[in-house]
Amino acid sequence: MAQELKTTGGDVARTGERDERAMSGPVYRPATDIFEKDDAVTLVIDMPGVAPDTVDVSVENRALTVRGVIQAPVPEGYRRIYAEYAPGTFERAFSLPDTIDADGIEASHRDGVLTLTLKKSEAAKPKQIKVKAA
Repeated sequence: MAQELKTTGGDVARTGERDERAMSGPVYRPATDIFEKDDAVTLVIDMPGVAPDTVDVSVENRALTVRGVIQAPVPEGYRRIYAEYAPGTFERAFSLPDTIDADGIEASHRDGVLTLTLKKSEAAKPKQIKVKAA
């Protein structure tokens, strides 16, 4: 199942592309771990510097897209002279297999980590068949 959840996009952490939805800056590809159990698949997505209210999770045509805006404000009275981590947007897309119930996706955000729980459809869950004595 986890192998069926395909990622889209390149393998680079920072694409350098600009996104019109972002305030400004580059688009980053967040590191993602995928875990599976009988009834669900969980994605753990690192999004440091992203506030929960800037995270957007959407599903369209079996494509799951995750976006979050990084804001790196300059402290009052200072000017930025060097930055390795610029304001921008985290963005990642995944192709969902038919076994995932798109209406049953749950999302939570804590300490810069977005956790998505993708519930499997009833038809995809393993079933135990009880054998009756004849």
